[in-house]
Amino acid sequence: MTASHVVALALTGLFILAAARHLKLPIRVFVATAAGALLAWALVFVTAGTWLKQVVKPSLAGEEIVVSATVTSLPEHLEHRSRFRITVDAVLSGPEDVSARDLLVTAYPGRPEIVAGTRARMALRLRPAAGRSNPGGFDRAGWYYREGLHGSGTLLEWTPLKEAVPLSTTIRWRARLHHGRGWLRDRMERAAPSLNHPGLIQALVIGDRQGMTSREWQAFLRTGTNHLMAISGLHVGLVAGFVGLLAGGLWSVSRALQGVARKAAFMALAGLFGAVIYAAMAGFSIPTQRAVIMLGAFMAALLWRREAFAWRGLMLAAIAVVVWQPASVLAPGFWFSFGAVTVILLLLQGRTRRPGWREAGTIQVMLALAMLPLSLAWFQLGSWIAPVANLVAVPVISLLVLPVLLVGAGLSALWTPLGAPFLYLGDGVLTMLLVLLERLSALPVLVDERRVPLAASLLGGLGVLLALQPRLRLGAVWTLLVGLALVLPLRPDIAEGALRAQLLDVGNSQSVLLQTRGHALLFDAGFGRDDGFSAGEQIVVPALRASGLRHLDRMILSHEHAAHAGGAPAVRDAVPVTEVLRRRPETHNERQCRAGQQWEWDGVRFEVLHPPPGWNDQASASCVLAVETAGGVRLVLTGGLSGLGEAILMRRSATIRESDLLVVPRGAGADSLSRGWLDDARPQIAWASTDGQRRGLAESVRQRLVAACIPLQETGVQGALRLEADTELRVTPGNRAQSRRLWHTTVPTTPIPREGCQTGRSAGPP
Repeated sequence: MTASHVVALALTGLFILAAARHLKLPIRVFVATAAGALLAWALVFVTAGTWLKQVVKPSLAGEEIVVSATVTSLPEHLEHRSRFRITVDAVLSGPEDVSARDLLVTAYPGRPEIVAGTRARMALRLRPAAGRSNPGGFDRAGWYYREGLHGSGTLLEWTPLKEAVPLSTTIRWRARLHHGRGWLRDRMERAAPSLNHPGLIQALVIGDRQGMTSREWQAFLRTGTNHLMAISGLHVGLVAGFVGLLAGGLWSVSRALQGVARKAAFMALAGLFGAVIYAAMAGFSIPTQRAVIMLGAFMAALLWRREAFAWRGLMLAAIAVVVWQPASVLAPGFWFSFGAVTVILLLLQGRTRRPGWREAGTIQVMLALAMLPLSLAWFQLGSWIAPVANLVAVPVISLLVLPVLLVGAGLSALWTPLGAPFLYLGDGVLTMLLVLLERLSALPVLVDERRVPLAASLLGGLGVLLALQPRLRLGAVWTLLVGLALVLPLRPDIAEGALRAQLLDVGNSQSVLLQTRGHALLFDAGFGRDDGFSAGEQIVVPALRASGLRHLDRMILSHEHAAHAGGAPAVRDAVPVTEVLRRRPETHNERQCRAGQQWEWDGVRFEVLHPPPGWNDQASASCVLAVETAGGVRLVLTGGLSGLGEAILMRRSATIRESDLLVVPRGAGADSLSRGWLDDARPQIAWASTDGQRRGLAESVRQRLVAACIPLQETGVQGALRLEADTELRVTPGNRAQSRRLWHTTVPTTPIPREGCQTGRSAGPP
């Protein structure tokens, strides 16, 4: 956390304290809240320490191990792979220092015969509890920690075990729970095998979003209605209400029940039981935990005929969830879930009558606006169309689709043909709703995809709190000024004639972002795989938004290999690109990349050095780009250059070796940089794009760099790399060091040249 973050937090705390004094709320409430927050973080530290003792260490990457284990999650089955969670009960062979208990296993190709609760002997190739490290990127290590996973592995062998082995209560409970969810999913698939949106239906009924397509998820995400795809308090409350009403009707016609319990008590207990069953179907996610605990508090108040205090129920739920699963405070779902309920309670406080349709609509609009700061901070995406979309989607899904689907699922569990009409009916309504949401998400300007600094998010959240308080609405001007922090664009902090460069951590592929004061260029877009995974979508686009970029002036694809151009379609779908240079142009705004092309942006010169006209699109014809700042600092980006291309380039360009930074060729083979490149004016530093096991760069190339006294930075070791250049080169530590977190296992430092080595101009402080 930086000094600006501390200042922003302090100012926010002072504003909240001032608001509390204005509302005449007791200070002890905020003291208790602060103490609870400190306790929560203390629990996080304790559990993180325990988790770190069991994780698969980076040194074990690629090691093979044989275990006996039980599948303790609902497996995700695709044609090309299956993915599931296992809990290890014994390590049969492998490294002695493996203490991992819970692992995420991937099997290639798909293994649909694997179901929750299956116990087997498995041979695995281990992968550590870590991931790629990029600005704005997904923190995979944090996700492992939140989920209680100690690493992952690739399935090499699978042998089911039939002998009975005593398992812990927790393992048996989890296995049976997810086995039941999988059984219900299979029954629904048999009842309605030709649904248009089976993934959506599974998300609403059993909380399994694995089957949702990217198109479906984007429609809900871009319209701010994605919360409907998480089984949360709204759904749990509706189920409890439906079950309670059915129980009340049953009580009215049954003399036996009337003699056992009061009607209110019977309805409350039945509603709570229905809510617990539905939460179990959802796998007891954080939102359902919170909803069931709050519902239990209210039901207890009804049974004991005491007034149900909503705020106390919310606080009880927060305490219980944090004590049960401390790492949940790091999950966005925790803050969205509790934040949404807080906003609703603030809007309803002081009301003496039941809210009508107008009040319900107002709540939906205010709730959508209140979630904007959180959405922009967590996901770099905010939907200004969300209030309108929620006014339609919430009642349609909650009052029409969900009841129909639950009836269909229940009947399918009894006899599959009975549930088919209800499942198809719900699917038809979802189809119409999805068409509407897609059209709303396509409206220009109304979907905001950009980075918002932490300070701006905190100020925006403060504006929401002020707007929700009737006594403070007189200060509407101040509320508006505070909220402006969310909409004001970020100003570039790059001087005229200076350059900022980032080599993103995209594994054994490549992507470099270059920024001048008013322009941006992307050199390669990372890899794209046949299974649909794209580094362009998952890594490059979030990094662009984290840098405050909403468009690219130019994108250069050094050659057509999937490791360089595979992510380009996803980047172009998400970010407008003015022009593309590549070896094989395909559309109207694409030109062929060839030697001699030059341009200047904001005092920074760009020149394509290779290939000459007439070359093909192979690696030897890779585009090579030189960039020079106004102060004379020179960068050379070699793409995937190899073999003959390197030899021709060295002969044609005498200035190629005169560089301060050299981005070595991706996948550099044994003969790379062996043609005199490092003999004369040596670069101050070399960058290489590698994966977590340092693949992508031949050992002979590393040795040549060491012999030439050129420090080497690798993305696979240090995460995304960044530098600033004007009259000198200023290299910052890698993203792993800059984004250090408690649950990260190792944080490498910037490499320092060997003692006695002499380089050119000194690089700035690491």
